[in-house]
Formats: sequence, C-alpha cells, structure tokens
Amino acid sequence: MDRLTRAVLRGTGSCVPDRVVPNEEFAETLDTSDEWIRTRTGIRERRFAGVADTAATLGAEAARRALDAAGVSAQDVDLIVCATVTPDLMCPSTACLVQAALGCRPIPAFDVSAACSGFIYALSVAEQYVRTGTAKTALVIGTDVLSRVSDFADRNTCILFGDGAGAAVLGPAPDRSVGLHKVQLFADGTRQELIQVPSMVTPNPPPGTGTLPQLRYLRMHGREVFKFAVYQMIELVEQAQQDCRKLERELALIIPHQVNSRIIDAALDALELPADKVMVNLDKYGNTSAASVPIALDEAIRTGRVKPGDTVLLVAFGGGLTWSSALLTL
Repeated sequence: MDRLTRAVLRGTGSCVPDRVVPNEEFAETLDTSDEWIRTRTGIRERRFAGVADTAATLGAEAARRALDAAGVSAQDVDLIVCATVTPDLMCPSTACLVQAALGCRPIPAFDVSAACSGFIYALSVAEQYVRTGTAKTALVIGTDVLSRVSDFADRNTCILFGDGAGAAVLGPAPDRSVGLHKVQLFADGTRQELIQVPSMVTPNPPPGTGTLPQLRYLRMHGREVFKFAVYQMIELVEQAQQDCRKLERELALIIPHQVNSRIIDAALDALELPADKVMVNLDKYGNTSAASVPIALDEAIRTGRVKPGDTVLLVAFGGGLTWSSALLTL
C-alpha cells in the first residue's frame, strides 16, 4: 500500500428512514419487552424502511450527503462501489440504481456482497482504484433494509435489525500522513450456515420442482455468532494496536459494526479498553448490516468524536462468515 498513492476519506454521509420503531412495538406481538431487548442487545429503537424506501433510495441520499461533505459533485465521481445484501433487484446492481439517481456520467458501478462486513470490503475495492490512479473520486456505499427479510415471528432475530445507509467519498491523499494505512479482509465459507438470508437468490432447483423447502427469512445462530464476533473483534483490534505502534500513532477511536452491546462490551473487557474508545450508536439504529459502520463513522465525524488527524479503526463481522478492518487517519 505504501508504494502508491494513498487514499483518504474526503467526506461521509448517512441516511435512515423516518419511521422509528421502539422496543415496545415488538411487545405487542411477541413475548418480549423493552427491558428484555435492552438488557440483551443494548438496542432501544431502530428505523424501518417506509413504502418508498429501498436500499437504493437510502444509499443515494447517503451518497448525496457524502458528496456535499466532500465538496464534489456527482459529475466528479469516477467509481461507485455499493455493499448490500438486500438489493432492490437481482439485476441491475444497486450501485447502478444509485448512479442513475445521482445523475453521474457513465462510470463503473457495481455491488459487493459481504453482509455486515460489506462496507469495508467495498472500501478496500475503491481504495485500490484510487491508489493506482484509476479513479480520483470514488464513492463507497453500505446500504441495507433488513426489515424486508426479517421474520417478525422470531423474537431472537427481528428485534436486532434496522434499515439505513452510509457513504464515504475517497480521493488521493495530499500527503502520506493521512489516509488508509491498512485494510484486512477475511472470509470462512465453511461456517456460512450461521447467518443466512436465503430468499434473495435465483430459485435452484427451478420453481415447481418441489425439492426444496421454502426459505424466506433471515436466519442466525446467535450463540455461535456471538463467540465468533467477540473473538474476531479482539483479534482485529490487537492487530491494529500493533500497527499503530509501528506507525507511531495513537488509536483515537474504534468504530465497530453495531451488532450487540454485549459483543462490544466483552471485547472491550478482554482488551482492557475504556468505553470512550469505542463509537456506539446501536441503541438508536440497531444492526443495519453493511450500513452499520459508515453510519457510525459519519456520526462520529459530524458530532466531533473524531477530528482531522485522528487515527480510527473500522471493524466489522457478518455473514459469510466474513470479518474485516480498516485503519485510517482522517
């Protein structure tokens, strides 16, 4: 990464639907309560997509706000990489729908699928375009509407998820003191059954053969996912701490995938880190999958939790199984 141009974050943006869904709403149809959900997840409310909201519409609005923050127009964009597991359509890609909504010129636009790790995967792809000089302005989006694939009869999963989108604009770094230092991506498909959204695929075998059960909603093995997420968060943070020492930098803030407060707390305890070292906003939005990290990143920047010159770590883990991290200086 150090041999070529470094990519820097030029602006961020986020968008969540208007509809707020508090924990109490689930108690009307499920054997649960606000207290039960809060103590087990840390979530108080989340946002659900309205009739007119989709992954593409939310992603396009987040992108507009990121472009505004970066001070560039849609015509300046050279590349769009969109991460989602809840696309509007199987074809064309959500990135193409966003490209049309923004009014970009004909440029590369495509999706990546890495579940909750998706934004960092997309960030890695865009970073390489910028680093090699192929793109000067790259737009990276994470957007999901998991309420559309949630089973609202399953209190163990439906309470966790919310909808939203986050975006970031990348460009060439003015100097080597800022930008992306290191991106790490991992996947283990042998454990793919732990988190699945089986409905949004081409039917296989073909419809009418009757050889497969109807699989429609998101499924998750919570206990195994918990252990996996805690372990990987610890590993990724420890590696980032080592990298920061080599770079002679202090890690200002960790911005993890907003999945469950117990996962984050368990990792912090093992790492002996104070709570103020971690950005947490899952109490307001729940788990928004690929949108989770960029929404939290955007909020951290806009609220002053981090400022230019700070070094931050993005960490994510999700279906695949996938896990990833990005160390960058703003």
